Amino acid sequence: MNRRQFFPVLAAPLAGAFPDIARAARSKDRVIVIGSGVMGASIAYHLARRGADVTLIEKDAPASGTTRNSFAWINANNKAPYSYYALNYEGILGWRRLQLEIGPSLQIQWGGGISWCGPDPKQIDKLHDTTALHQPWGYPIRNITRDELERLVPGVHAGDFGAGWHSTIDGTLDPVAATLALVQAGIRAGVTLTKANVSTLDFKGDRAIGVTTDKGPFLADHIVIAAGNDSTRLGAQAGIPVPLRTSKGILAHSKPLPPLVHQVLMPAGLDIKQNPDGRIVTGSNFGDTGTLEPTPELGATLLERVTGVLPDTKGIELDTMTLGYRVLPRDEYPIMGRGRQYRNVHVAAMHSGMTSAPAIGQLFAIEVLDGIETTQLQDFRPQRFYV
Repeated sequence: MNRRQFFPVLAAPLAGAFPDIARAARSKDRVIVIGSGVMGASIAYHLARRGADVTLIEKDAPASGTTRNSFAWINANNKAPYSYYALNYEGILGWRRLQLEIGPSLQIQWGGGISWCGPDPKQIDKLHDTTALHQPWGYPIRNITRDELERLVPGVHAGDFGAGWHSTIDGTLDPVAATLALVQAGIRAGVTLTKANVSTLDFKGDRAIGVTTDKGPFLADHIVIAAGNDSTRLGAQAGIPVPLRTSKGILAHSKPLPPLVHQVLMPAGLDIKQNPDGRIVTGSNFGDTGTLEPTPELGATLLERVTGVLPDTKGIELDTMTLGYRVLPRDEYPIMGRGRQYRNVHVAAMHSGMTSAPAIGQLFAIEVLDGIETTQLQDFRPQRFYV
């Protein structure tokens, strides 16, 4: 995507960039959104704000799947090509907008992100490559020295410092609390939240007409599949390929501590943040944790490493361990949009869904209700997986 096509849209909420769309109430459109993780909650909220009659169907409870186990770093770091970076950047701005729309129930910490490494030349080059890639795109990220790190994070133990960067626009949130705030805002806008397990999508001719669940049938004019790792099964029923691969992530959650850090910290091999409730959340990396198990022993090891970076956390105690299965498409890029056979069935599956959810919500409201395929999602259509 050409950045001149994208950044004029960033200057205002997406609906505001299309004034005719923003004024068009579509109250006769019945939309079923399957899945109330952060992605489904955002899509349902934005559809309802456009005037759609939205039923949000969840088999368990909101944010009980992949979302619950997310580290929830809001960022556009290490996102390429440019179209993927831009989608995440719009997501960051979207969270700022949602804070204004929803109010204090949506708590987000905007402390930025800080990463640093030791003297390993390969790690130093990797950090410098991150800033070199994103600075020309307008991302507020810069290289920092050891002294700057220690000023930004008082009390930090930097260890053997080789290089670092600071991205000032990044944030973090409690993924469950944020999703619940989105769901409640959606309900206030008219969303109906229903607990049911979707077994099949139902079709008549070349259109989907609803879903069958363990609570009976639900009729709809449009269906949005935002069901996390279950999107593969449901997408297949509409002929939409959603190839995902397994990617597990383990996090340790401490018992609450006094406020110590408001940034996302990423020393080599470790990720650290502190939620608004005081709990430190940490993991070993953002990649697949493989065969590791979320044992108390692993949790204790991770928290011991946190204390090595933040000595003021001495005495930190483990509360819980979580094991999450990321929604990771086979090629690691989002799978977004309608299928070929049934034009009123849409799918939303991606990693980095926590960052991009506000942007995806706005874009899907346009695509579902107005039948427009937006430029922002053109690189991420499911059509690339059709044989």
